Amino acid sequence: MLQRVLPALWMSVVFIAGTALAASASTQVATPLSEADAARYRAIFQEQEEGDMSTADAIIAKLEDPILMGHVLHQRYMHPTAWRSSYEELSSWLDKYADHPNADVIYSLASKRRPRGAIAPDNYQTRRWRTREEDWLPPALKEDYKNNRNPAEVARIEGYIRYLNADDRPTQALNYIRTPRWRAEFSDAQYDRVLSWIAASYYYNENLAEASQLAREVAARNGDTAVLAYWVAGLTSWRKSDYEAAAGYFTRMADVKHQEASFRAAAGFWAARANLATGRHDKVIPYLHIAAQFPFTFYGQLALGQLGQDSGIDWSVPRLTEAQWNQISAKSVRVRRAAALAQIGMETLAHTEMRWAHGELEDADDAALMAVAFDTKLWAAQIDMAIASAAHLPDATPFTAAGLYPLPDYAPNDGFKIDRAILFGMIRQESKFKTEAMSRVGAAGLMQLMPRTASYVANDSSLMQHDGRASDKLYEPGYNMQLGQSYIDQLLTRYTDGDLLEMAIAYNWGPGNLSRWKAANPVSDELLMIESIPNPEARDFVEYVLTNMWVYRDRLGQPAPSRDSLAAGGKAIYVPVDAKNARTSQVGPVQGSAGELVTIN
Repeated sequence: MLQRVLPALWMSVVFIAGTALAASASTQVATPLSEADAARYRAIFQEQEEGDMSTADAIIAKLEDPILMGHVLHQRYMHPTAWRSSYEELSSWLDKYADHPNADVIYSLASKRRPRGAIAPDNYQTRRWRTREEDWLPPALKEDYKNNRNPAEVARIEGYIRYLNADDRPTQALNYIRTPRWRAEFSDAQYDRVLSWIAASYYYNENLAEASQLAREVAARNGDTAVLAYWVAGLTSWRKSDYEAAAGYFTRMADVKHQEASFRAAAGFWAARANLATGRHDKVIPYLHIAAQFPFTFYGQLALGQLGQDSGIDWSVPRLTEAQWNQISAKSVRVRRAAALAQIGMETLAHTEMRWAHGELEDADDAALMAVAFDTKLWAAQIDMAIASAAHLPDATPFTAAGLYPLPDYAPNDGFKIDRAILFGMIRQESKFKTEAMSRVGAAGLMQLMPRTASYVANDSSLMQHDGRASDKLYEPGYNMQLGQSYIDQLLTRYTDGDLLEMAIAYNWGPGNLSRWKAANPVSDELLMIESIPNPEARDFVEYVLTNMWVYRDRLGQPAPSRDSLAAGGKAIYVPVDAKNARTSQVGPVQGSAGELVTIN
């Protein structure tokens, strides 16, 4: 999701997103500002937002700590009506604050206002990234990519194939890659890997014959380095009720260690299903155990449900010590700025400063950084930093899991009527708890509500402005969650009979699209339905959201009846577990409890 960066909305962040943050400052360790300075900075930003620069200047003169003056002056210089910044002001700002995340905006404006003959302004500092990528490509395939004569051309061709597949043109993609000129750029293993992508495109476009033929050919030649071929061959075999062949493909895929965690978990679970269907009961549990190694994946969670096994996830939460804070804040001024911004409720800028600090510091600083993020309640920063650390699970930074799945103190204005795990699971996928998130199509806030949908749910046309953009009100966490919760409740009760799987599809793809697709493609197997959704965004979305919901159940110490039902071949019916909601829920029909479900023995 994209992040809004609009000067006119700064104070909405201060007094909306930051209310809970500022209120708990007395219990925090990372509080670089005195209470008096914190109040002054809030007032300064408020006065400048309203265009009263004289009053702001009077308060600035009383500041004890100038740590946030770069952000103060940025707001002033970028004010749309109350201030026209001069080149001298902008250039001076860059001299002092070029390390700020928003320095590129100042630099752009300074370049436009630079007088003829004036010295060019100092450039801004770019963000440094410290990310880790999973090492899942097979060694032989990695070596092929390393030895390509023209890596840029290989990347271009692969990008074009992905584009054609995304545009539902697998035949054109196949003809393109088979052109001798382009085929010559690839090793045999690389070529078959690309063909497996095309086979998947055929499958999701319901061209099952072409998908099956191509996938089987690739699987026979290079399945271990093109595991998607095993996957497509397994699914097409399953749909033809050829469970023997499906078991073979899924089993071989699950045995491949060098692949993405989500792929191997999926292969393990489907291998268990297919072996059960063919009567090979001795192979069911071992392949469920393969899937269960990956509890942060959709099929890993389903496998845990089937096995009746705990996830083993360590939900330890870090506690920031004074010694840690003194050390890390002395090492990085960004960390001090982030904590100061969090202290006055400017959550969005605080998240940004923390992410930039993470990029500049070392791996050894991760534990302290994560502790600061927890102490200051910077939920989005927790997720971003944990994702960077989680690629090497289980050897990740301590507190990775708790950072991946934070428990914010946000709540709907009208209280939780749907369980927290459900709402938080949706929010984590939609916005990663960024209150000011806005998508490229205009979805707004924590739950990424489209203005038209929000207007319908609230019966309030003012939520969609004349140009189609969302009203500022949709960026208020409590109100956004109130409407999002109401919409989820409507989807569950009116459109999906309480099915969380279908609710997630409808939330992302729209209830109309879901209904039309189900009518044209009646599928009784819920898991097969997921794997046959033609819209890749909706297909991924439903798996991510349900995984989030179930992992949040785990973090909250709750059972996951919808997971256990789906794993046992039923529907993912929403069964409220939070004490209050369990007493008052009207969602249904509910088909038994987790303890009544039939599991694989």
